[in-house]
Amino acid sequence: MTKIVKLFMATFLLGLFIIPISVSAAELKSSENLYIPQGETIDGNLYTASNNIIVDGDINGDLIALAKTITINGRLDGDLIALAQTIVVNGEINGNLRSISNTATINGSIARNVNFVGNNLNIEKNAQINWDLVTGALNTDIKGTIKGNVDGSSDSISLAGKIGKNFNFSHSSQAQKITISPEANINGDFLYSEGSYLNISEQANITGKTESIKKENTDKKDTTRKVWSFIYKIFAVLVIGLVLSTLGKKHLINLSKSLKENINKSLTWGLLTSLIVPLVAIILTFSIIGMPLALILVIFWITLLCLGKIIIAILVGKYLLDKFSKNKQNFTLALIVGVIILWSLCVIPYLGWLISFVASSFGLGAILIYFKKINSYV
Repeated sequence: MTKIVKLFMATFLLGLFIIPISVSAAELKSSENLYIPQGETIDGNLYTASNNIIVDGDINGDLIALAKTITINGRLDGDLIALAQTIVVNGEINGNLRSISNTATINGSIARNVNFVGNNLNIEKNAQINWDLVTGALNTDIKGTIKGNVDGSSDSISLAGKIGKNFNFSHSSQAQKITISPEANINGDFLYSEGSYLNISEQANITGKTESIKKENTDKKDTTRKVWSFIYKIFAVLVIGLVLSTLGKKHLINLSKSLKENINKSLTWGLLTSLIVPLVAIILTFSIIGMPLALILVIFWITLLCLGKIIIAILVGKYLLDKFSKNKQNFTLALIVGVIILWSLCVIPYLGWLISFVASSFGLGAILIYFKKINSYV
């Protein structure tokens, strides 16, 4: 992974932590679906969290968003900074696109840079990026025009478009599959990792040199994997947490109150359940009839542990917002702050696993007590 990609990811995560604390005076929107129709204009920056965001109108500033899907059909005068499952840009972004997502598809124009981390990045035929592209996608497919440099690391790279300067994929620690189509035009150097599988058409135009670069050492490779793993965990958790905070806000508020009233019980029941369930599952596996039940039990237990950890993260974020911010009831901001802090603590050597176990068990206990309380009223 390049230094540029590492710097982008670090800056992105730092920005997600700072933004919720520093934009208390800015306009914040949180809803299940956000739609900005054609003809509507938002003056200034927009900070939002929704399941689905569609922009057919204009935003005269930055769009900083957390969502499942983000679709830009209109005009964005500033940057798009986003955590999302899917991003589609059909319109115009007059700033930068900085994103961590599963899939990003660009059909429109980006006036400056594109920085992307995720699974799939598709630069379609009509797309145009006026400055540079830095990609950390597992699969990068470029059919459009990029006037600057292309720099990054991908397992699979396909180029059928035009590159204004260098095309550099020499940073990967493993072999890559690179396909250069007849339509491709690289107006600079083409650099790639040693041992990569190349499929270069004779009709492709490469103005500069074509050169392989030796692989990174093992230590760098391990560090890269750890960074990627952490980024994907943060991304996945924020998407799941977004669904929880959007669709289950009422339950989160009530669960928060219940947890405060039953702190000791929540921790006790959570720890006991976390220890007992695996033992019960092991016992069930000794019988043929019990094996399916054991599998269901373990899946359900792991799911509740994951949800419990996310809930604790939200409560941590909410506590900090109550102390330092005016946005006391904004669960989306609490989610972002809490997840980044808690998951960062969980990667501390030797101590991280304990923090993760306690947080997950604590949240599990809170969920069990809350469900019991709900059922008592039924």
